[in-house]
Amino acid sequence: MALHRCLSLVGATLACALAWLSPPALAQTGAAEQPARIALVIGNSSYGQAALPEAASDARSVAETLRQGGFDVVAAENADTAAMQRAAAEFAGKLRRGAQVVVFYSGHAVQFRNRNFLVAPEAQLRSAQDVPREALDLDRILDPLIVARPASAVIVLDASLDNPWQDGIAKGVKGLAAIEAIENIAAVFAAPPGRTVAAGPGRSNAFADEWLKAIRTPGLDMAAALIRTRDAVTRLTRRGQQVWVSAAPAAGLIVTPVNRPAAVASRTVISPAPPQSGSGDQADAFELSFWDTIRNSENSAEYRAYLDAYPNGRFAALARAREQLYRQKPGAAAAPAPIQAPAATPAAAQAQAKTLRDCSFCPELTLIPAGSFEMGSNEMFEFEKPVHQVTIRAPFYLGTREVSFAEWDSCVDQGGCSQRPSDRNLGRGRRPVTDVSWEDANAYTAWLSAKTGKRYRLPTEAEWEYAARAGSNTTYPWGRNLDKEMANCLGCNAQQRRQTIESGQYPPNAFGLYDMAGNAAEWVADCWGESYRTTPRDGSAYTAPACRERVLRGGSFNNDPRYLRSAARFKYEADVRFYTNGFRVLREQ
Repeated sequence: MALHRCLSLVGATLACALAWLSPPALAQTGAAEQPARIALVIGNSSYGQAALPEAASDARSVAETLRQGGFDVVAAENADTAAMQRAAAEFAGKLRRGAQVVVFYSGHAVQFRNRNFLVAPEAQLRSAQDVPREALDLDRILDPLIVARPASAVIVLDASLDNPWQDGIAKGVKGLAAIEAIENIAAVFAAPPGRTVAAGPGRSNAFADEWLKAIRTPGLDMAAALIRTRDAVTRLTRRGQQVWVSAAPAAGLIVTPVNRPAAVASRTVISPAPPQSGSGDQADAFELSFWDTIRNSENSAEYRAYLDAYPNGRFAALARAREQLYRQKPGAAAAPAPIQAPAATPAAAQAQAKTLRDCSFCPELTLIPAGSFEMGSNEMFEFEKPVHQVTIRAPFYLGTREVSFAEWDSCVDQGGCSQRPSDRNLGRGRRPVTDVSWEDANAYTAWLSAKTGKRYRLPTEAEWEYAARAGSNTTYPWGRNLDKEMANCLGCNAQQRRQTIESGQYPPNAFGLYDMAGNAAEWVADCWGESYRTTPRDGSAYTAPACRERVLRGGSFNNDPRYLRSAARFKYEADVRFYTNGFRVLREQ
């Protein structure tokens, strides 16, 4: 097991790191010193099978761009496995704490035992047993980088093409294995985990070309460069290719600095706002992405958010009409911001079913009563603060369990959902569906709403945490301490599962909800905010114009117990699919 497999989403302790390898030199950079800039670039083209004519030239272009940006570059081209190992070792020897780091690999790669291996042009991969000997384990690059504690690092793998070896190594497996989010280290794939990009005659490498254009832009931060790359690739391939990013890179990694006075040049751009409508193709991509997420909504607040971002957008007239329609339409679904319905009386609550199911293929729902609670935590992270009181004014129904593969597959079979995610050969049925994006989850709730005539949606953060706590104010729903065999996570069980399991195998919380902690991380409706200082206190969702990052709650089987706390929260971009992420539905009364 590699070092990074013992890490949480935030990072490793040095003790964990030392258990696996001797670290490279960790020289501290002085306050007045510029951070070290280190890069590893490998390009492999000359494969006997499935040659990649562009890979080596792409790598040379990347290496030259990085050198011009002041990086100390270790480069290898058409390297055999031993040469790649030497390059990785040289790179590891140069790493320094607080460095800015770029790793770029272009060539073939295979997935073996949920790890990625870079394939040398002369590698002989006749069976799975050949992989560790004939290919370079990516962990030999990643593990020293984790130990070095970079200020900001990005690992770019242009290695998502179909290849002739993968099927013989692991039947049915495709593409790269996902890399979990690690503190200050972002992984970037040319295609999402488990997917490939088909090569063809005369293929132009849109991913490498667009990333190079972005990082050559003076003063452009890597986080913004990746957004630009992703949007350009999606547009150029007509949405056929989706760039995947494990997490936004830490701010400050700029490949091509701006030549200006030091007082100005030291300022970095964290994440520029998307251009407004009318500024060209890039603006169109932002606007279309926003519109696609709300086009079937009956929530007037979502159309207002679109109009705030794009007052003169191409859909502005339609958005204004729908905003007015759904604000005034009798019997229309209420916008979640704010919840205005009065709390149910005790007699009315008794008359309501505690659990129900609206159709044979619909998720089971549990009635959650109205009430107030203290949201957030002062225990750990700034983005969980401040603790504040929230009042949920109306009861609602919440999925008793996370949406299952079986329930999701019904949506696909009936044409409501377009993507059938892989179950990673673990089985479908009652296991929670994962590898779905926030946008996918909203498509599912829209389909349920159309099928049943009821208003389904994702819960807000406040509604989710209120339901998870179920009247408790402790760290976990069951108490202040981690009790074994209460949830599916890393460190929660006597025997690690390392995968999702069928729902209902651990005790429900006091509201009767299963797996609110662990199993699959769950999308909620809100935009990400760095704190709760400006979020609503009425249970409604926090929204922001053109927001890309959405919130996940509850932690997953792949997280340690810190991320199973009732207050824990983290984020992904709305269109990212990841093998730990699922959701549960909310149905309004």
